[in-house]
Amino acid sequence: MELIYADPPWKQLKGGLRDTRPNQERKLDYNTLTLNQIKKILSNYKGDVLFLWTIDKFLFEAQKIAEELGYKLHARIIWDKENGVAPAFTIRFSHEYLLWFYKSPMEKIDKDMRGKFTTIIREKSKKHSKKPIKAYELIESLYPNSRKIELFARNYRRDWECLGIELKDKTELLEVQKR
Repeated sequence: MELIYADPPWKQLKGGLRDTRPNQERKLDYNTLTLNQIKKILSNYKGDVLFLWTIDKFLFEAQKIAEELGYKLHARIIWDKENGVAPAFTIRFSHEYLLWFYKSPMEKIDKDMRGKFTTIIREKSKKHSKKPIKAYELIESLYPNSRKIELFARNYRRDWECLGIELKDKTELLEVQKR
């Protein structure tokens, strides 16, 4: 069974520029992709299960993309980041979604993990776009024997195939494996 985990760089701009940072730009510090580009990249992989990160702004578009690729939504997992940005200096967006999709029939999870997790992950955000370790642990617990591919990866993870333009050299992976 093959599992895909993806955190696409959704096309958006920074909001709420501050006077205290006069050189700040509206453009994000990394390249973003259009919805069509994200869909095209995801279509190159034939996973039985897809875990797809998205933010509030792209929640319905993310679901539509996955459904157009033949997936069915199983759950919306909410990451409570315990902090977050306040666009236009209004309310603080302190959550992201990890959407869990499958292709029929749904692959069974490890039977010892049935009912062990909830749809909320609570872990403080540590760095922009860095996803919670608990998400990896959830996936690894549910599907311990699956081949796991991370698209748009920023870090290496032991026993995962990691693909992304922001990956550093593999010495980082060796450090993770030593721990």
